[in-house]
Amino acid sequence: MPTKAELQERVDNLEADLRRMDRALNQAQLDLESLPESNKAHLTPHTSEHNRAAVARAVEELTRVVHDPSPRVDSYIKSADGIGWSWEEPYTKNGQFAWCGAFAAFCHTAVKRDIRKKIFPSCYRMFRAWANTSRKIKPEEVTKGDIVVVYTSKRSRQGDHITLCVDASTVGEGYITTIEGNAFGELGDGSRGEGVITRQRKIEEFAHVYRLLGVDFDE
Repeated sequence: MPTKAELQERVDNLEADLRRMDRALNQAQLDLESLPESNKAHLTPHTSEHNRAAVARAVEELTRVVHDPSPRVDSYIKSADGIGWSWEEPYTKNGQFAWCGAFAAFCHTAVKRDIRKKIFPSCYRMFRAWANTSRKIKPEEVTKGDIVVVYTSKRSRQGDHITLCVDASTVGEGYITTIEGNAFGELGDGSRGEGVITRQRKIEEFAHVYRLLGVDFDE
């Protein structure tokens, strides 16, 4: 027969377990509520019109021949067309800000401002918000306008660098063409350098491919 002290200890332990389970349940409910609706229902992907607009905007930026650093980078970081982080200091030094996601947001400027501001700025934010939703697609399904997060030597779980697919016609051959910000490659004038560049990315480099949904865009 257990003593009163032993029974009280068992009760205390059970109550502690219940409190932990209650916290876990509450957190799970909050996480569920914060997930995009795509986890609860099948929603339509973004339209070809949105794809074309994002790619056209990326091409336009490429032709500007944006070197790193450049005052143009502030348009991606600070303006309402990009991620809208207006509090950031003017971009004057290479490496001052990891702006690959800001560039992708500027290309996809029709996406709701809150999404561009809170999700586009980093690979981690994209992974946290989208990896468990229908926005995440198979690498071989990539098409123009999709966001392709690639690995660098870091090979972080969430990926390391954000790019925009502008030509997926060669995906069957194992690579795509991207336009990227904050990277080294072919600038808009054909020279090699850092800034807004275009390059070919092999499927083996892909960490995650995200395709936006219709609900992600301003109506």
